[in-house]
Amino acid sequence: MNQSSLISSSTIESTNSSSGTLKDTVDSIRLKKNASRNSLASIDWNVETSDSAIDFDIESLDKQFQQLSLDFKHSMQDLRNDPHNETIRKKVKATMEDLSRIKTWSSLLKTEEGFAIVKEAMLQRRRNEVNQRKYEIDEVLKLTKAQSTVDVCFLMDCTGSMGCYIDATKTQIGQLTDTISKLYDTTPRLAFIGYRDIDESIEQLDFTDDVDAFKMFLNQVKATGGHDTCEDVFSGLEIIPTLTWSNSNRLLIHICDAPCHGRDYYKSQDSISDTYPKGDPKNRELSKLLLDIKRLKVTYCTIQLNDFTKQMFDEFSFIYGTISEIHVENPAAMIKRVCQETSDIIMSSIKSTMSSFRSANKQTKPYTLLGKEPDWSTVDIFEVHTIEVIPPLKMEDLFRSLFIGRGSGKIKIAPHPFAQGSLRFAFYGQLASDGYEMMDVVFKEFSSSSSYDNQLEVYQEHLEIQAIAKFLAEQFNDELKRIIKKPITVVYADADLVQVKSDESKVYQVEARMHQDWHKWNNNSGGVSVTEYSTVLQAFSHWTHHITAARLMVVDLQGVKVDNAYLLTDPAIHCDDLLRFKHTRTNFGVKGMREFFRTHICSEVCSLLQLPLHETELSSSLNNSNNGLESFIVLNSIDELDEKTAIVETYPATTKDYFVTKTFEYVE
Repeated sequence: MNQSSLISSSTIESTNSSSGTLKDTVDSIRLKKNASRNSLASIDWNVETSDSAIDFDIESLDKQFQQLSLDFKHSMQDLRNDPHNETIRKKVKATMEDLSRIKTWSSLLKTEEGFAIVKEAMLQRRRNEVNQRKYEIDEVLKLTKAQSTVDVCFLMDCTGSMGCYIDATKTQIGQLTDTISKLYDTTPRLAFIGYRDIDESIEQLDFTDDVDAFKMFLNQVKATGGHDTCEDVFSGLEIIPTLTWSNSNRLLIHICDAPCHGRDYYKSQDSISDTYPKGDPKNRELSKLLLDIKRLKVTYCTIQLNDFTKQMFDEFSFIYGTISEIHVENPAAMIKRVCQETSDIIMSSIKSTMSSFRSANKQTKPYTLLGKEPDWSTVDIFEVHTIEVIPPLKMEDLFRSLFIGRGSGKIKIAPHPFAQGSLRFAFYGQLASDGYEMMDVVFKEFSSSSSYDNQLEVYQEHLEIQAIAKFLAEQFNDELKRIIKKPITVVYADADLVQVKSDESKVYQVEARMHQDWHKWNNNSGGVSVTEYSTVLQAFSHWTHHITAARLMVVDLQGVKVDNAYLLTDPAIHCDDLLRFKHTRTNFGVKGMREFFRTHICSEVCSLLQLPLHETELSSSLNNSNNGLESFIVLNSIDELDEKTAIVETYPATTKDYFVTKTFEYVE
């Protein structure tokens, strides 16, 4: 391997190699620059059938037997640590049955008749595994859809100054329902509560999924009333828990320009008139009102139209906890911002649910998170084996196991992780490989305490996925550079493994540190961030599907944005072979690819790359709509394409604004 790798291998278990030059970028991120390769056209792969791809010789069975023996050893260790875990107990039993089966098959292979019996048994076993994986994928996608449902309640001051915001809600609400139904294949339920001042009328509509009924209700809501500056906010809060909240995601959008009654809720220097300066005349307790809402697990968001309400929401936050503010400069942009917030909440809910799904029946390592970097002079040095996956050289390499390079090095690792994701802990660390000086890195370790999940083979599979994504990203960049003078490129950070020599059960994935805000642009179940929409990254996923003749697709795009590149890590790959990448459990096969195209909008980047248009329900509806999803998804054509390239902009002007950056978890 060349010196630009994070780990420089002294031994490579293949004849493949790649040459290149050292290239450094911001924040000490060291990137590998492979030799330039010509762009590849689509390939007629003539894919082998699953049946013919199975090995039937004794050597392959011996290899399976050795792997199963190791699995049995790990499972027994886990069972001793957790003797009442039925999942582990079933796994031990299944592994014992598999070991017995392979012993029987090995003896049968000695005769032609026995060979035929084993062949049919292996084929049937593979069919069963594929069917089981299909079932698992269906269950995950069902769970994802269930976590996409949302209740959105608008709590609004309906006094005289609020007319334009009531009208904006009524006229723009179709954007919200259209966006959520198209992106997540579910219809949001809407409710409305309008309050005015003490003893004035309350407008109330319980949850409905009929957007026309919602509009008709708002038609009769008038902006009237209000005796003084302060309003009867408490009456609105009081109604919230009485609504029929039912969906998994629950969002309250509070829109107002005046505080509630009581000096505690506004600054004394503000020019505010208050008929009830001592507080609510009905003596309702704020803590009870807010905690009744919080118990329903409602996400509370505000649209504050001036600074008069700041102190009120500071008081609310002290009791409620986090209350997010949605910044809206004018009524025309209000529902667009609500769409972004709603989508972000759904994406976060899906991520959290998938994390729980993956860790079900698994114990987590008992680490304590500590964000502070240690004093490295006090941290012990460990001798390690270094392991890297050799990058592919040509497209055909993507469809067989990649080769492994090995070396040695030294590491220092913080005693406590600084972050935890759905699968792994992240530790600050330092690495010196094959005589190089120590460099700052991040070590990632699986959070599951199961010894099976912490096998070297599992880590290597994650590394293989990243190597494939890295290869495809380099090919994609070559294509972009051919058609765009100065494109924003897609780069996967180098990732390798270290295995502690004194304790080989300790394995870590190692990457250079990324110091910018972390973003997640899409996931592996069709979810896409509308707040941070990237035409280049969406086109990259589309392109990987096209260039591999629909056999592979790189998704779950996450990482950091630097000046001229997206620097990514921890991808997922959908593959037409459902048993590929079986340890990661993120390969959703053809169904996963369909989920991507269900929400994908082909952009100018897709057009320049001459990617085939996939006529999905979403794209076809956008072609026939003037005020749907395309009115607020960010298509950053000017930002992501070279300004000197002659491109005719065809997107509405409203799509070219930029949104507030949000920070996502650092580690998956």
